[in-house]
Amino acid sequence: MALTDNGIPGEITIDYGTIGLRLSADMRNAHWPGFDFDGYPCRLMWGEYGAPLSSYKHIPAGRVGSMSVAADMANAQLPLLGPEAELKKEVLKASYAGTGAAESLSDFKGQLKPFAIGFVENIEPPMIDMEYLVYQYHGYGRTEDVVAVYENALTLGAAKYTVATYEELIGLTAEQLPPGTWAKAPAVGMYRLGAEPIGKMTADVIGATDRGQPLTSFGAIAGWMLREIAGIPADMIDMEGAKALDRDFPHTWGNYLDSRDKPEDDSDPAISVGDFLREAASHLAAYVFPDRDGIWRFGRNVSSKTPIMLRQSKASTPIVLSVAMPATATRAHKVRVGGRRCFSTHSDDEISSALKDAVDEAVHGVGQKIDEVQAGVDDIRKNFKSLVLPALVEPIADLKELNLKYGDAIGKAQGALHRENHIAITALGTRVDENGNLVAEQITQLTSRVKNGEATVEAGFKNVRETIAGLDFASASEVTQMIAEYGENVSAAFVEERRVRAEDDKALAESITDMGVRVGDAEGKISELERIVLTPDEGTAESIRELGIKIETETSNREAAIRGVERAYVDADLVLAEADRTLSASIFDATNGNSIVSIINRHAQTQVDANGARAQEINALQTRLNSTNGASYEQNVQLISNINGLMSSQVTFKVQTEVNGTKVVGGLGIINQNGYVDTAFTTDAFSIWTPSGKTPLLTLDGNALRVNTAIMQNAIISGAQITDASIGTLKVAGGAISANQGANGVDTFVAANGSADFLTTGFMTIGDGFYGSGSVEVDFTIDATQAYDASCKIQLWVDTGAGYALAEEKTFGITTDNGNTYSRTGADISTIVTGAQVRVIARVISGAFTPRSVARSQYIRDINMKLIGMKR
Repeated sequence: MALTDNGIPGEITIDYGTIGLRLSADMRNAHWPGFDFDGYPCRLMWGEYGAPLSSYKHIPAGRVGSMSVAADMANAQLPLLGPEAELKKEVLKASYAGTGAAESLSDFKGQLKPFAIGFVENIEPPMIDMEYLVYQYHGYGRTEDVVAVYENALTLGAAKYTVATYEELIGLTAEQLPPGTWAKAPAVGMYRLGAEPIGKMTADVIGATDRGQPLTSFGAIAGWMLREIAGIPADMIDMEGAKALDRDFPHTWGNYLDSRDKPEDDSDPAISVGDFLREAASHLAAYVFPDRDGIWRFGRNVSSKTPIMLRQSKASTPIVLSVAMPATATRAHKVRVGGRRCFSTHSDDEISSALKDAVDEAVHGVGQKIDEVQAGVDDIRKNFKSLVLPALVEPIADLKELNLKYGDAIGKAQGALHRENHIAITALGTRVDENGNLVAEQITQLTSRVKNGEATVEAGFKNVRETIAGLDFASASEVTQMIAEYGENVSAAFVEERRVRAEDDKALAESITDMGVRVGDAEGKISELERIVLTPDEGTAESIRELGIKIETETSNREAAIRGVERAYVDADLVLAEADRTLSASIFDATNGNSIVSIINRHAQTQVDANGARAQEINALQTRLNSTNGASYEQNVQLISNINGLMSSQVTFKVQTEVNGTKVVGGLGIINQNGYVDTAFTTDAFSIWTPSGKTPLLTLDGNALRVNTAIMQNAIISGAQITDASIGTLKVAGGAISANQGANGVDTFVAANGSADFLTTGFMTIGDGFYGSGSVEVDFTIDATQAYDASCKIQLWVDTGAGYALAEEKTFGITTDNGNTYSRTGADISTIVTGAQVRVIARVISGAFTPRSVARSQYIRDINMKLIGMKR
């Protein structure tokens, strides 16, 4: 058993050893290697050799792993897994069926249901019912409560209703659950919103319960999971130890496992009970393990003894022989605030403006100039022109892929290698340089070198520390170089330079780190520069970080790279802060000179100078197959507060494609310039839908604007076609009313000697909806699909309320000049109908209906129907 890892408290590990077996026909077990022992339970007993079996004592029950058999087939071993094997049970053991309702849609089929236990804050559960806006945070039975629900970090207040089932939750009407409210069903781990959310939705919940009581402490949670999920008998769990642990750590605890894909291999759980509890125990320096009797014990890995002083001087006991400080990383779960975990963080644009601090600043001396700008804005209101359109139609600039410089670290680190093959040097000294400055130095150099055939295998280390003081300046520096090389083609190097310098009116501090590796024509690097330079009038702080991998071959160059630059600058005229980050992936094909690239760039800049204040942020993504084909996205935000009176806030979202050198830009732009707000779209089509995505409220394309319901105070319409009108006062010039309707069909295939309906409509109103007459006209083309003679019959069936009847039939043929000419024939069929309403079926029948034709497969395309109806 081990409680620590290199002296640092960690997870308890227990090795139960193995059972050695002798295999032979005499022992009747030679066939055992053919059995599958993995995971099977076992029970061991021990006692004195030759003693009666009744005197043997039981060793705690456990399981065994797979049998390993020696090469002689006479010896074998079975690893003992111990009681921990019971903890391989899956925590997320239920998944969505994808059949609708509480089992969500088909997109969720196979997704494991989320799991919440204890008190968890700011979780982001999945929306499982898009129609009724139902979220599920726990799919494994009853939970204690939904404490709060947030939209963009702003609480929605207390739940309006608490119900027991999913059916009751979706049964609440819109009047019962208006926008801005919510209801909860803790019994099934769900809650529902009253309206479509417009931002990020999170919640605070108290998860699974034990016999109706909430579980909010680690000891209670661990005992419940061992019993209910892992199936450990209650008498094998030390619940008194669990309670003692909770007294020692008297804080609420919880964890949330979000929905995720179901593992393809059922033998490999998404998260096992053991992994869950071990990771949880690490949060509070606790342990959970089975003792020699198989009883699960709890405790904290915290010393209760008074610490003593250890001295490396060996002047006191215990005597310290060596000191090591292993690298460790603090365990973290996203964000911690004190002892409380936040399971989902919010970016700045995911926080409600109601929660942000409002800062009002007085503006002096610009009143008159603002009035002048305002006058220009007023002119725009009267004579419309778009302020934001010029920025919206401007093509997106091409981004440049990164092409980092590799090999610097390896070149610099060569100085770490001494000419001797095996040497260790340390030197300390002082001197006065040629300028009279006092210099103190410490140099350490190590080199090891051997020959392996033709290859030289060598490693070097060099560290130089230096301090200098003179009448003009003082400086301190440290340079470390490390390198390891195997022959000429494999190298790894690390170089670190740190220096500080102070003069009469200038100070500098900088750190440069550069590491690089090379294997043949493959290279990698990580470099970082941090520098501060300051004078009484000017200062710069900057940080530059690069990392990348490049692999070259005779025909290609593949590189993945990241570069980040941050800079702050202040002088008498300018205050500036900026940051730029680029992610780049590229493949260069040397055979054709073409590059395929994918780039993401974020640039942000804030600036204040004599002209006012300016802020800009640009987020851009770009992919390119070559120099003339690619796709781009850009989000550009600009804010200006100008001393000349211009107050402007502008944002544009642009999407662009380039096909064979032709760029097409679409997007959305909004600008607020001194109180005048201009919004523009560049698009081929525009639509607004209900939250479920099933019903369009408004659609706009190059042909028409379509609106479900429009309420207008005054409308001037130059031309209109109205299907069904209810008019309070009607004034009609000339007394003529007509109502035309239309429908389109989809391309329809009909097999040889077969038939197919290529147009089917619902009921359409004729005339005024009481009684009228009209003309049904169907236009289409017949495509014979190959060069041959073919024919067909087209039938028009209509139903005015008494059932379908054949109204018209025509025969059409396609002549191909003895098979030498391919042809498509345009055709139409029509009939007169009377009544209040009508529905239509157009049918094609393939056959030999004209001279020289034979039955052939055909297509009916370009299908259009018009119903021209007249009032009685």
